[in-house]
Amino acid sequence: MTDKDNKNINSSHDERLSDIHFQKRDISLLKLLKHTINSIREMLVVTDANNKILYINSAFSKVYGYSVEEAVGQQIDLIRSEKNDPNIYKEIYSETRVKGRWTGVLYDKKKSGESFLVSLNTSIVKDDTGDPVALVGGTIDLTEQINSETILRETEEKYKSLFLELKETIYESTPDGKLLDINPSGVELFGYSSKEELLKADIARELYLNEKDREAFKNKLEKDGFVKNYEIDIKTKSGDISTVLETSMVVRDKDGKIQCYRGILRDITEAKHNQALLTEYLEKLANMNEQLKNSEANLKRLNNEKDKFFSIIAHDLKSPFNSLLGLSEFLIEDINELSQDEIKSFAQAINVSAQNVFKLLDNLLQWSQIQTGRMKLEPERFKMSEVILSANTLLSANAENKGVILKLDLEKDTEVYADKNMISSVVRNLLSNAIKFSNQNDSVTITINNREKEVLVSVMDTGIGMKPEICENLFKINRNRSMPGTNNELGTGLGLILCKELVEKNEGQIWVESKFGEGSEFCFTLPKGIQ
Repeated sequence: MTDKDNKNINSSHDERLSDIHFQKRDISLLKLLKHTINSIREMLVVTDANNKILYINSAFSKVYGYSVEEAVGQQIDLIRSEKNDPNIYKEIYSETRVKGRWTGVLYDKKKSGESFLVSLNTSIVKDDTGDPVALVGGTIDLTEQINSETILRETEEKYKSLFLELKETIYESTPDGKLLDINPSGVELFGYSSKEELLKADIARELYLNEKDREAFKNKLEKDGFVKNYEIDIKTKSGDISTVLETSMVVRDKDGKIQCYRGILRDITEAKHNQALLTEYLEKLANMNEQLKNSEANLKRLNNEKDKFFSIIAHDLKSPFNSLLGLSEFLIEDINELSQDEIKSFAQAINVSAQNVFKLLDNLLQWSQIQTGRMKLEPERFKMSEVILSANTLLSANAENKGVILKLDLEKDTEVYADKNMISSVVRNLLSNAIKFSNQNDSVTITINNREKEVLVSVMDTGIGMKPEICENLFKINRNRSMPGTNNELGTGLGLILCKELVEKNEGQIWVESKFGEGSEFCFTLPKGIQ
């Protein structure tokens, strides 16, 4: 073989190798194209000029439910839905052939018979000479989109209904104080005749009760971005005042600039009124409960005092009457046999018993008048020294008979403002007690001290004194017990109780200090006389 023949052979071999290379490359490209078509979301179908299906991709097979073997070779009528207008197919073929494409929405049918809405795009496939050889249709399932749009539409309708029918006020406003939108409840709340009229109102000046509250609310809202249950007083067009709780948020654009405020107003005017009524009712209930407790305590006290009252009547009143009866009977039976001195002695004893009975009855009368509220308080200005001098004169004979020395240390011009008769009774009781529990050569000193806002009166004796447990119960009717004096003088057990009641009724205080065996000091205060 010549060199020329060898070159021809080699050239022929190279051409065959080149053809194999391009064939392999074409096969790879076809595989790539096939994989690409089967990977896209769009459903593709290719038909010939007679509407026979030549090819479907994986997306088509998955959605429509046909395998490649079931679909290829079938007429495109396989997927046509009866829901469409029959003329639409003529339109699709006509426009595709004339204009090269058709785009629109129609119903297709799945293998299951279910019709569903798709978006269809058609185009013509031409060969190298420009002759049409096939039609390509690409569809997109609109079911999900339609569901979303339906949900969106339903949501919009629901919130529109909520906006219109909600009893609470929903609004949208600008930062500078103008309403952009408000629901019918808001129009009613502010008392305007229409939404259009209300949208013209200046929020701070015409809707807030206090304009400064709007600025305070605005500052908090823009600082925090959200405000919940902010209490505000508003005014209606007619001037009525209401209280609302405002919950609002700031709406910003992508650059962070404030676009508007959106919020809800809840009218709590009636609720606040009801709360105020409830608070008032609870306060009254608490007061009534306190009154009931006080009444219960008073009833217990009155019962104790009643028991003491009956005890006094049963015991202390009986004793002097026994003396009266016994002495008088003795006189009646033996008067002819008694001397004048003996008769006089019996008469004196009867007189002492009668005086004790009278004193007891007088104390009982005063005590009962105080307890039943029948003792009328008649305060006046008077000199305290006058009352003390009167009591001193009345009881000086008792003191002389026992050898007790009376001393007075008085500021004669000191005036008090009290019921003179009541205070006279207090002084007589205290002075009588001091003499009663003093021995011969003991002394009783009465002093008056003029203080800043009150007058202090002291009755101090150097008598027998008292133990602490006795002092503690002196002014308690259910604990107090009458004791005989140093000469066995009898008492009623009510004198000091009366003193406490009368002093306190005149806005004063009374107390005692005592040492057993050394004496006692009773003190009480009274308001100063009005200058």
